[in-house]
Amino acid sequence: MADFRERIGRARARMDELGISLLYLSPGANAYYLTGWRRRPPTYGNIVRNGGWVEGLLIGLSGEPTLVVPRMIKDFWLKQDLSLAVRVLPDLAEPIEFLRDTFETFNPGTGAIAIDDRASAELVLGIQQARPGVKTVVASGVLSEMRMRKSEEELDLMSRAGKIVERAMDDILGYLRPGTGQTELDICWEIDRLMVQHGAFWPSFTTNVWQMGPSEDRPLAEKASPRRLEYGNALLFDFGSVLDEYCYDFGRTVFLGEPTDEYLRIHDLVVESQRVGIEALRAGKWTAEQVDAMARAVIAEGGYGDYFTHRLGHGIGLDVHEPPFLDAGDERYVEEGMCFTVEPSIFMPGRLGSRIEDVVVVAAKGGEPLTNYDRGPRVVN
Repeated sequence: MADFRERIGRARARMDELGISLLYLSPGANAYYLTGWRRRPPTYGNIVRNGGWVEGLLIGLSGEPTLVVPRMIKDFWLKQDLSLAVRVLPDLAEPIEFLRDTFETFNPGTGAIAIDDRASAELVLGIQQARPGVKTVVASGVLSEMRMRKSEEELDLMSRAGKIVERAMDDILGYLRPGTGQTELDICWEIDRLMVQHGAFWPSFTTNVWQMGPSEDRPLAEKASPRRLEYGNALLFDFGSVLDEYCYDFGRTVFLGEPTDEYLRIHDLVVESQRVGIEALRAGKWTAEQVDAMARAVIAEGGYGDYFTHRLGHGIGLDVHEPPFLDAGDERYVEEGMCFTVEPSIFMPGRLGSRIEDVVVVAAKGGEPLTNYDRGPRVVN
């Protein structure tokens, strides 16, 4: 069990250092990290409740952390025993007045209010009306550094999430039926079902499975679609699971039919690029951008540098994408306990493509992958 009191203590020390008197965190990763308040499953659309935008977690420099929630959230969703104070916005109450009264209970003085980076515009404007003249800043200044280095408990959860995606990948290989009318979306939906069957709470992002080959010249942003699986194409996988709020991100490539010599060549380059990137994740030895450059050089020297068009990887944990980033411009040294995806690729629309992805933990002697699924070329006939 995470030591939430210790985490809140570290957050308060950082708040004091930055001149912040109050944290206002929307439901999400930061609030969970500090208190264990779980996120609800994501939905499309806008579910409107009176003053629903006030929902969040307030933490001052002292006193009890407090949830502020509309009445319907309290009655229908707030079932966890969190040992937190709760202030409920009644159905007909005026949200700004409610917020103003709530702030006074924290004796915030004139210090800044740190708001979750992705808070709604309604919340930001509401805070500014309830506390006019008080500076507002983003909460990442308090929490981003804290979340970068994972504890053993966090790493265990992410490793178990990785086992879920490995099992789903094993199962999906036996499900593939190119040339029968099976579509990319059929594969995506089956992967999502398999991950939940194997213990995931939810996919960590929209599952993507897409073909690259002579008949598949589509924009790179356009991935899973109703296209039918065809022999002669590479089939690229990008998916992940959520287990106890922690995310995983995984990728492999399968060739449908007999692979070409060029496909085998680029696949070997991608695997070697990943190996170099993983080996370079030595604590305190290289910066994030240096790790990216070393892995990228493998593909460039192989003659395909123009086709590796994205960063090598990103931080991952409670969010599927979080800082730091293995990318040009990120000059932070990688530190023990940081987790990154290492996901080199060669994408040539209308020709072929290959990608591979694993989550890797920074360690003293080099990165330690949380998944060890076969990285060799896989073929489905």
